[in-house]
Amino acid sequence: MGGLPLLDQVALGDHVCWTVDDDSARMAAIASFTRAGLRSRHRVIYCGDDPELLLAGLERHGVGTRAAIGEGLLQAYTAEASYLSGGVFDPVATLALWRAAIGQARAEGCPGIRVVGDMTWASRRVPGADRLPWYEAQVNTVFTEGYVAGVCAYDRRRFDPLHLRRLGWAHLGSATTSIPFEPDTSLRARKTRQPYGLRLSGEVDLANRDALRAVVAHLFDEGDDATVDVAGLRFADIAAARILVDAAAGGRGRVRLVGCSARLRRLLDLHGAERVSGLTVTGR
Repeated sequence: MGGLPLLDQVALGDHVCWTVDDDSARMAAIASFTRAGLRSRHRVIYCGDDPELLLAGLERHGVGTRAAIGEGLLQAYTAEASYLSGGVFDPVATLALWRAAIGQARAEGCPGIRVVGDMTWASRRVPGADRLPWYEAQVNTVFTEGYVAGVCAYDRRRFDPLHLRRLGWAHLGSATTSIPFEPDTSLRARKTRQPYGLRLSGEVDLANRDALRAVVAHLFDEGDDATVDVAGLRFADIAAARILVDAAAGGRGRVRLVGCSARLRRLLDLHGAERVSGLTVTGR
């Protein structure tokens, strides 16, 4: 039951691309992730190939699956009953499925959801699988509420390395068989209500730039005035600065960037932040 704590720091709101190549390490990490969720009374959902095999593995690692299933805290579905419920992969329908699952869990008083998605099905010739990078980027909007933690397990033995890299860019964070998820070097994006907007922390670079772009694209879904708190960003590259400037330059609403470091302000200025009337920038 020991081993490297690969997923132990994954929290509600995190969306992690987990590339694995060791079946025993995979099972141990999923068991640890599941056990932590059950302790917190989170609903743990597994979607992917061989759910019965997964449940048997959890039992071997000391997770009481029968009791958890009986309480509605543990659910396991095949890919055909989740991602491929319409016979093909429809990313819009899958997003709707997750939103419905979230609504049901909230209505039942569940304090959070933990999802393990075994993405092996996408390595097969499944109609619609070419839209998976778009889906992985867009599903980040489900996580900004801080109610769901998601781990997408990609077996690197089954995927083309370049395709796998592209899929990784669509996630807020990453982990591998030997490198644990580390929140400080990943991106965390949480929706805020007072003031309305986003709070960003961690690091933004090529590894999660597509995820940031998708989250920021939905910044004005609930209003035309948003505050983005970037005080928690340890690092943001020049492309990330461009994404933040473009959010205000698009004309959909006003953006206040608060807590900017001196370095980030310089990057914003390189993209003409001072000339964007809908953008206000303040420092730490």
